[in-house]
Amino acid sequence: MRTRNVIITIVVVVVLIVAYWLISPLFIVKEVYEPSPLEIGDALDTMDEETMAEFERQVEEMKPMVKEMDDEMPLAVQLLGQGIFEPRAHEVQGKALLIEQDGKKVIRFEDFETINGPDLRIYLASDLGAKDHVDLGAIKATKGNVNYEIPSDIDTTKYNKVLVWCRAFRVLFSFAILG
Repeated sequence: MRTRNVIITIVVVVVLIVAYWLISPLFIVKEVYEPSPLEIGDALDTMDEETMAEFERQVEEMKPMVKEMDDEMPLAVQLLGQGIFEPRAHEVQGKALLIEQDGKKVIRFEDFETINGPDLRIYLASDLGAKDHVDLGAIKATKGNVNYEIPSDIDTTKYNKVLVWCRAFRVLFSFAILG
């Protein structure tokens, strides 16, 4: 009889732990607001008066040396693609941006909002079933603006779907197709 009570107690504790693990993410909102690689800061706004005066003096000195160029300057930051998040298993808002900055690619979630869940991962995939995917890591936030670095050897024309994937249950929460 005593052994039976111990077993029942252990089962109840295990069930409560598993239930907490499954349910608690639904009530946890993680907000993160990372800066966008598309926003280029303006150094002129942060200069003090003395530095600004020196800068303007140097610009005036260089004006006679300025030459017109036929070629355009290459962009240091480019928006390569974007897509609106679509719900699959859960509601979602926001968009995914594919940005290249100095030869490095980033997926940016903007105005993103979804519910949390157990073991949520961000995948770049060639299909919505995540049969062929690249894992960009755990979800950083369920609300906000966040950036996920893409390994340099990844073909983003092939892996053009951004998935919010629950790895524990193999469930697609939401997705965006980059176009």
